[in-house]
Amino acid sequence: MQTYSDLKSYQVPRSPLTKKSEHERDRVLSDEEISKISAALAAKSEWADALFFFQINLITGGRMAELLRMRWEESSERFGIVKLYSSKTKKWRTIKAPSAASLIAHRRAEGRGNATHILPLPDNWIRKVLLKASESVGIRYGQSVPGGWCPHDLRHTCLTNLALAGVPINGIKEYAGHSSIVETQRYLKFMPESVELAAKASSRLANIAGFQPTSKRGKRQKA
Repeated sequence: MQTYSDLKSYQVPRSPLTKKSEHERDRVLSDEEISKISAALAAKSEWADALFFFQINLITGGRMAELLRMRWEESSERFGIVKLYSSKTKKWRTIKAPSAASLIAHRRAEGRGNATHILPLPDNWIRKVLLKASESVGIRYGQSVPGGWCPHDLRHTCLTNLALAGVPINGIKEYAGHSSIVETQRYLKFMPESVELAAKASSRLANIAGFQPTSKRGKRQKA
Protein backbone atom coordinates (compact mmCIF):
# COMPACT_ATOMS: atom_id res chain seq x y z
CA MET A 1 0.00 0.00 0.00
CA GLN A 2 1.48 3.31 -1.06
CA THR A 3 1.78 6.10 1.53
CA TYR A 4 2.37 9.81 1.14
CA SER A 5 4.61 11.28 3.82
CA ASP A 6 3.68 14.84 2.94
CA LEU A 7 0.05 14.12 3.86
CA LYS A 8 0.72 12.72 7.36
CA SER A 9 -0.16 16.01 9.01
CA TYR A 10 -3.12 16.72 6.74
CA GLN A 11 -6.49 17.21 8.41
CA VAL A 12 -9.83 17.16 6.68
CA PRO A 13 -11.36 20.66 6.88
CA ARG A 14 -14.45 21.03 9.05
CA SER A 15 -17.75 21.42 7.31
CA PRO A 16 -18.66 25.13 6.94
CA LEU A 17 -22.06 24.23 8.38
CA THR A 18 -20.52 23.19 11.69
CA LYS A 19 -17.85 25.86 11.79
CA LYS A 20 -18.08 28.16 14.78
CA SER A 21 -18.56 31.71 13.63
CA GLU A 22 -17.21 34.74 15.42
CA HIS A 23 -20.70 36.16 15.02
CA GLU A 24 -22.39 33.24 16.80
CA ARG A 25 -23.70 35.03 19.85
CA ASP A 26 -26.65 34.78 22.20
CA ARG A 27 -27.03 38.49 22.92
CA VAL A 28 -30.43 39.88 22.02
CA LEU A 29 -31.39 43.37 23.15
CA SER A 30 -34.57 43.67 25.22
CA ASP A 31 -37.28 46.21 24.39
CA GLU A 32 -36.19 48.27 27.39
CA GLU A 33 -32.55 48.28 26.28
CA ILE A 34 -33.53 49.32 22.77
CA SER A 35 -35.57 52.22 24.13
CA LYS A 36 -32.79 53.39 26.45
CA ILE A 37 -30.07 53.27 23.78
CA SER A 38 -32.31 54.98 21.21
CA ALA A 39 -33.10 57.78 23.67
CA ALA A 40 -29.41 58.24 24.48
CA LEU A 41 -28.51 58.48 20.79
CA ALA A 42 -31.37 60.90 20.11
CA ALA A 43 -30.26 63.17 22.96
CA LYS A 44 -27.25 64.45 21.00
CA SER A 45 -27.65 65.91 17.52
CA GLU A 46 -24.08 64.92 16.62
CA TRP A 47 -25.10 61.28 17.12
CA ALA A 48 -27.95 61.42 14.57
CA ASP A 49 -26.10 59.21 12.07
CA ALA A 50 -25.45 56.57 14.73
CA LEU A 51 -29.13 56.66 15.70
CA PHE A 52 -30.09 56.09 12.07
CA PHE A 53 -27.72 53.12 11.88
CA PHE A 54 -29.14 51.70 15.11
CA GLN A 55 -32.70 52.01 13.82
CA ILE A 56 -32.12 50.77 10.26
CA ASN A 57 -30.10 47.81 11.55
CA LEU A 58 -32.85 46.77 13.95
CA ILE A 59 -35.51 47.08 11.24
CA THR A 60 -33.69 45.30 8.41
CA GLY A 61 -31.39 42.96 10.31
CA GLY A 62 -28.73 43.89 7.76
CA ARG A 63 -25.04 43.28 8.20
CA MET A 64 -23.01 46.43 8.89
CA ALA A 65 -21.18 46.18 5.55
CA GLU A 66 -24.51 45.90 3.71
CA LEU A 67 -25.89 49.03 5.34
CA LEU A 68 -22.77 51.15 4.88
CA ARG A 69 -22.67 50.49 1.13
CA MET A 70 -26.39 51.20 0.52
CA ARG A 71 -27.28 53.69 -2.21
CA TRP A 72 -30.36 55.89 -2.39
CA GLU A 73 -31.82 54.11 -5.41
CA GLU A 74 -31.83 50.81 -3.52
CA SER A 75 -34.80 51.88 -1.42
CA SER A 76 -38.38 52.72 -2.41
CA GLU A 77 -40.80 54.32 0.04
CA ARG A 78 -43.60 53.94 -2.49
CA PHE A 79 -43.28 50.15 -2.54
CA GLY A 80 -41.91 49.84 0.99
CA ILE A 81 -38.87 47.85 -0.05
CA VAL A 82 -35.13 47.93 0.57
CA LYS A 83 -32.44 46.17 -1.46
CA LEU A 84 -29.30 44.87 0.24
CA TYR A 85 -26.18 43.42 -1.34
CA SER A 86 -24.11 40.96 0.62
CA SER A 87 -20.38 40.79 -0.04
CA LYS A 88 -20.52 37.53 1.93
CA THR A 89 -22.94 35.66 -0.34
CA LYS A 90 -22.38 37.87 -3.42
CA LYS A 91 -26.14 38.16 -3.82
CA TRP A 92 -28.83 40.82 -3.70
CA ARG A 93 -31.98 40.48 -1.65
CA THR A 94 -35.06 42.66 -1.59
CA ILE A 95 -36.95 42.85 1.69
CA LYS A 96 -40.37 44.27 2.42
CA ALA A 97 -39.70 46.81 5.18
CA PRO A 98 -41.92 49.91 4.89
CA SER A 99 -40.50 51.42 8.11
CA ALA A 100 -36.95 51.14 6.76
CA ALA A 101 -37.93 52.70 3.43
CA SER A 102 -39.67 55.59 5.23
CA LEU A 103 -36.69 56.08 7.54
CA ILE A 104 -34.38 56.32 4.53
CA ALA A 105 -36.71 58.75 2.73
CA HIS A 106 -36.81 60.94 5.85
CA ARG A 107 -33.02 60.91 6.02
CA ARG A 108 -32.79 62.04 2.42
CA ALA A 109 -35.27 64.84 3.02
CA GLU A 110 -33.06 66.06 5.87
CA GLY A 111 -30.11 66.25 3.45
CA ARG A 112 -28.02 63.62 5.23
CA GLY A 113 -25.67 61.14 3.59
CA ASN A 114 -24.06 62.18 0.30
CA ALA A 115 -25.05 62.25 -3.36
CA THR A 116 -24.86 58.48 -3.77
CA HIS A 117 -24.70 56.72 -0.40
CA ILE A 118 -27.18 56.70 2.47
CA LEU A 119 -24.69 56.20 5.30
CA PRO A 120 -21.14 57.12 4.17
CA LEU A 121 -19.47 56.71 7.55
CA PRO A 122 -16.57 54.63 8.91
CA ASP A 123 -17.75 51.70 11.01
CA ASN A 124 -15.30 52.54 13.83
CA TRP A 125 -17.05 55.90 14.38
CA ILE A 126 -20.41 54.16 14.71
CA ARG A 127 -18.99 51.63 17.17
CA LYS A 128 -17.47 54.39 19.34
CA VAL A 129 -20.74 56.30 19.51
CA LEU A 130 -22.73 53.16 20.34
CA LEU A 131 -20.25 52.46 23.13
CA LYS A 132 -20.67 55.95 24.61
CA ALA A 133 -24.45 55.88 24.31
CA SER A 134 -24.72 52.43 25.90
CA GLU A 135 -22.44 53.26 28.79
CA SER A 136 -24.39 56.47 29.44
CA VAL A 137 -27.49 54.39 30.25
CA GLY A 138 -25.68 51.61 32.09
CA ILE A 139 -25.79 48.97 29.35
CA ARG A 140 -22.65 46.91 28.77
CA TYR A 141 -21.12 47.16 25.29
CA GLY A 142 -18.43 45.12 23.56
CA GLN A 143 -18.17 41.68 21.99
CA SER A 144 -15.61 40.54 24.56
CA VAL A 145 -17.39 42.20 27.50
CA PRO A 146 -19.46 39.77 29.63
CA GLY A 147 -23.11 40.56 28.95
CA GLY A 148 -22.16 43.20 26.43
CA TRP A 149 -23.57 43.73 22.97
CA CYS A 150 -22.09 44.76 19.62
CA PRO A 151 -23.56 45.99 16.30
CA HIS A 152 -23.95 42.46 14.94
CA ASP A 153 -26.31 41.70 17.82
CA LEU A 154 -28.80 44.15 16.29
CA ARG A 155 -29.13 41.57 13.51
CA HIS A 156 -29.71 38.86 16.10
CA THR A 157 -32.31 41.05 17.80
CA CYS A 158 -34.18 41.69 14.55
CA LEU A 159 -34.29 38.03 13.50
CA THR A 160 -35.28 36.87 16.97
CA ASN A 161 -38.19 39.30 16.99
CA LEU A 162 -39.28 38.05 13.58
CA ALA A 163 -39.36 34.53 15.03
CA LEU A 164 -41.36 35.70 18.05
CA ALA A 165 -43.83 37.37 15.70
CA GLY A 166 -44.45 33.99 14.08
CA VAL A 167 -42.48 34.43 10.84
CA PRO A 168 -41.59 30.93 9.51
CA ILE A 169 -37.90 30.06 9.51
CA ASN A 170 -37.81 30.02 5.69
CA GLY A 171 -39.12 33.58 5.69
CA ILE A 172 -36.47 34.62 8.22
CA LYS A 173 -33.80 32.96 6.07
CA GLU A 174 -34.81 35.03 3.05
CA TYR A 175 -35.11 38.24 5.08
CA ALA A 176 -31.63 37.73 6.53
CA GLY A 177 -30.04 36.65 3.26
CA HIS A 178 -28.68 33.42 4.71
CA SER A 179 -27.38 30.72 2.40
CA SER A 180 -28.98 27.91 4.41
CA ILE A 181 -31.53 27.15 7.12
CA VAL A 182 -28.66 25.88 9.30
CA GLU A 183 -27.16 29.38 9.32
CA THR A 184 -30.52 30.87 10.28
CA GLN A 185 -30.90 28.39 13.14
CA ARG A 186 -27.64 29.64 14.65
CA TYR A 187 -29.32 32.98 15.22
CA LEU A 188 -32.53 31.66 16.71
CA LYS A 189 -31.72 30.37 20.17
CA PHE A 190 -34.33 29.08 22.59
CA MET A 191 -36.61 31.90 23.67
CA PRO A 192 -38.87 31.56 26.74
CA GLU A 193 -41.49 33.65 24.95
CA SER A 194 -41.85 30.94 22.32
CA VAL A 195 -43.39 28.63 24.92
CA GLU A 196 -46.32 31.01 25.40
CA LEU A 197 -46.64 31.51 21.64
CA ALA A 198 -46.85 27.74 21.17
CA ALA A 199 -49.46 27.49 23.94
CA LYS A 200 -51.63 30.19 22.34
CA ALA A 201 -51.31 28.57 18.91
CA SER A 202 -52.29 25.14 20.22
CA SER A 203 -55.30 26.60 22.08
CA ARG A 204 -56.43 28.39 18.93
CA LEU A 205 -56.27 25.14 16.95
CA ALA A 206 -58.22 23.37 19.72
CA ASN A 207 -60.99 25.99 19.46
CA ILE A 208 -61.11 25.71 15.68
CA ALA A 209 -61.40 21.94 16.01
CA GLY A 210 -64.39 22.37 18.31
CA PHE A 211 -62.78 21.53 21.64
CA GLN A 212 -63.78 23.67 24.61
CA PRO A 213 -61.48 23.21 27.64
CA THR A 214 -63.16 22.37 30.93
CA SER A 215 -62.54 24.03 34.27
CA LYS A 216 -61.43 22.15 37.39
CA ARG A 217 -65.11 21.83 38.35
CA GLY A 218 -65.84 20.03 35.12
CA LYS A 219 -67.79 22.91 33.56
CA ARG A 220 -67.19 24.08 30.06
CA GLN A 221 -65.30 27.36 29.85
CA LYS A 222 -66.69 30.07 27.64
CA ALA A 223 -64.62 30.70 24.52
